Amino acid sequence: MSDPEYLATLLSAIDGGIARISAAESGSDEYASAIDDAADAVFRLREKVKAGYSGKKAYYLAASTDPKGIRVEGISALHGKRAHELVRDGGWMHADSSTVLEALDDDRISRYHAIAGRGVAQTFRDAREYLAAAVALADK
Repeated sequence: MSDPEYLATLLSAIDGGIARISAAESGSDEYASAIDDAADAVFRLREKVKAGYSGKKAYYLAASTDPKGIRVEGISALHGKRAHELVRDGGWMHADSSTVLEALDDDRISRYHAIAGRGVAQTFRDAREYLAAAVALADK
């Protein structure tokens, strides 16, 4: 992994998304946009972190042994989806919601379980914390 400026930009994008989520009114356009932007930044940073590991399995092993890493995978399951559509009243919809079942395939739903029912802002804080630490470990 390289380009510390790009990595810092992605971490800042997550921070900005968290701040926007926290400041916006739940259900507003700004809230929806902040969720989608933060989810995109998490996914892009996750891809950079993954590339820094010696192999794909090494990343998944590391992520799967840390509750915050598992939340990163939950957010990443939303890649290519409008993440804000799976949020209601400041939290991720439960995995058995018909909206979730219609939006995600079985693999994505299994990963989504890690964030279902949790607060959106806190989930992004957890993901940011994990990814910030993983950036430092991935190249070693």
